[in-house]
Amino acid sequence: MSDTESDNNNNNADEAMQVVPMVTTMKQHITPYLPPPVVAAMAQIDPPLEPFLGPEPSMTLMGTLGIGFIVWKLLSLLGGGSSRGSAIQDDDDQDDATTSSKNKSQRSFDSTLLFCGPSLAGKTSLFYKLLYPKRPFPLGTVQSLSSNVGYKQYGDDETCWRYLDVPGYWGPDKLVSTVLKKEQTIQRIVLVLDSTQPVSKAADYLHALVQYQQQQQNSSLPILIACHKAKAPKAKNFRRIKLNLRNELERLEKLSSRQPTNIQDWDEALSSFEFCSSSIDPPLLQDIESFCESGKLVSK
Repeated sequence: MSDTESDNNNNNADEAMQVVPMVTTMKQHITPYLPPPVVAAMAQIDPPLEPFLGPEPSMTLMGTLGIGFIVWKLLSLLGGGSSRGSAIQDDDDQDDATTSSKNKSQRSFDSTLLFCGPSLAGKTSLFYKLLYPKRPFPLGTVQSLSSNVGYKQYGDDETCWRYLDVPGYWGPDKLVSTVLKKEQTIQRIVLVLDSTQPVSKAADYLHALVQYQQQQQNSSLPILIACHKAKAPKAKNFRRIKLNLRNELERLEKLSSRQPTNIQDWDEALSSFEFCSSSIDPPLLQDIESFCESGKLVSK
């Protein structure tokens, strides 16, 4: 054997001797911080894997997975910009906003029932519960990123209603400009608010709806304020919420950037809206079901 080959073999042996203590040292430092079941699992898988992965194969696997995760996160960050831009663009698209006739789930319908209100008020769970009442478990509160659409038939003539659930993060001004002013089939509105939370955001929606009614000269449009999550702890009843809304609307009338409604008596103005406590569980669901079908509450 030549001197060069002998030196290479010696170098490889020295490198192997350096690697083994390093991996073992790393394991010795990490082991005290690992749960006992993980340490026991490492002790079991190391012997059979050593012929294939070398000394301390469990450390080799952990290192490989860690590096792979870091690479994946870097690729996600580098490639995520274009996908986020596309998502925002799609969300602002009018077809998604109004779910017009160009929507892929096109279906003929006679009228539209609109669900709106602040984020996380329970609109989407209520939307699905009304459309699919026999589902075994109700959906919890979720934050929708785009509008949801469903269809339901009422009456002997089987009139088809489109249920339109609009994301709360759009805000009241986009709701009016993108949906109410462009959708000519909206015949009923359900404003859903969380009865366990302050009413300021819901009042902003209601103020925008009142202003829209004045602009369109359509005060006969049935609107229900559903005080949702009524069975939750610390939930306020709809009468107390009505008083809170009145106070907040009086404040908004003075501070809002919108054109004033010039309403002097908000108690009288609120009397034109329907109010009810609501939940996805009966019997509190019955009032909303009645409003959806007839535009009136069961109790009236």
